[in-house]
Amino acid sequence: MANAANEVTDKSNSDNELIYTYNRELFYHFDKEKGFTQKVEYQNPNNQVIIKQSWDAAEQRLDEVKQKVIIGKSSPVAYYMEKILMEVPMLAAYMEISSWRVKRHLKSRVFKKLKPETLQKYAGIFGITVEELVKPEFMR
Repeated sequence: MANAANEVTDKSNSDNELIYTYNRELFYHFDKEKGFTQKVEYQNPNNQVIIKQSWDAAEQRLDEVKQKVIIGKSSPVAYYMEKILMEVPMLAAYMEISSWRVKRHLKSRVFKKLKPETLQKYAGIFGITVEELVKPEFMR
């Protein structure tokens, strides 16, 4: 997952406790004399809890997909797709193929038969090498 989302600060003051150090928002304030002003502030604690729960759920889904890849129920495409939080329609658009074909490529037995050109295109989209796509780091 994103490194910024995993950085936790240790502050004893519970009012100013920041779960994620890079979770900031841009706020606009209006003043009659100055007009609009911008201020970057950390999100309030309620939003931070929601964001932490979302990242935890994403990590859990990634672990589940990783296990499916290890036992051969899913292809590494499914793992990398989940790792970068991409869904089938978006990946299909990047691949310039239909969604049903991407869904087929998520199956381990179909993935093993993919042409090198298709593997190269997937690897390029995921920002990895073909070798990393075919044999992810957790399978080495």
